[in-house]
Amino acid sequence: MGTQAGHVPVMLEEVIEHLAPRPGQVILDGTAGGGGYAAALLERIRPGGRLVLLDRDCGALERLIARFGRSGDVRYFHANFCDFDEVLSEIEQEQIDGATLDLGLSSLQLADADRGFSFEAPGLLDMRYDRSQALTAAEIVNHWPADRLASIFRDYGDQPFARRIAKAVVRARRRRSIRRTDELAETVAAAVPAAWRRKQKIHPATRVFQSIRIAVNDEYGSLNTFLDKIFDYIKPGGRVAIVAFHSGEDRIVKTHFREAASRGLVTLPVTRPITPTAREVKANPRSRSGRLRVAVRLAAAG
Repeated sequence: MGTQAGHVPVMLEEVIEHLAPRPGQVILDGTAGGGGYAAALLERIRPGGRLVLLDRDCGALERLIARFGRSGDVRYFHANFCDFDEVLSEIEQEQIDGATLDLGLSSLQLADADRGFSFEAPGLLDMRYDRSQALTAAEIVNHWPADRLASIFRDYGDQPFARRIAKAVVRARRRRSIRRTDELAETVAAAVPAAWRRKQKIHPATRVFQSIRIAVNDEYGSLNTFLDKIFDYIKPGGRVAIVAFHSGEDRIVKTHFREAASRGLVTLPVTRPITPTAREVKANPRSRSGRLRVAVRLAAAG
């Protein structure tokens, strides 16, 4: 994702190094965002290359079109990255030379109070990447049963007081619907033990918001679907580079990559995830949790 309006692409140099784009290649950026990766890729695949940009956020696509224009070597699609195969079919592209994902939300989305991703700026509970979809954070918070809420808080947010928080949310919504980010954050903070809360470096609602966002956008499901299919579309020698920011996402990528390697589909040039340098973390603290994994398609499996 890009550098516009304060968003900085994480591990840009490392992603480009491991994708190794060359003139004439076709590269897919499934989470194009602000275009940080896209700009660097476009420089390297010209002349003769093609860049296929996907994003679920229409606003991001509008900014990308304004930035790169409608030249023939860049194509834009409002799509979930897990549907990349439908996009490639539409443009009659059977195989590609590389693909990249920068998972999670962008700084632009996080900073927009109207999107409801953060409790730091009060706004309506939304959290949709694609604002045309029906499911919102408000729907989950006000209508999902306590057991289901506790499950996502635990599985997607590693929240130690998942059940306690879920029950508090259900009690609060019985009095009145929880519609705003600050209302949810206050409910969560009041539900956890004060002694535990004082020891934490992050707000007690941080992981709850993360887990709801993942559920709203089916982020794990999308990632699993993408990884189930992607190597069927990568040419021999082609590369897939994925940056994850959450341990659950990184675990999914690691599992799929290792399984593909065990089947002889790919080789893994790095066995441990690549992490940002100390210099990058200092310049962009949000990069701290980034983990880059890379897989290279083998010709023998084709």
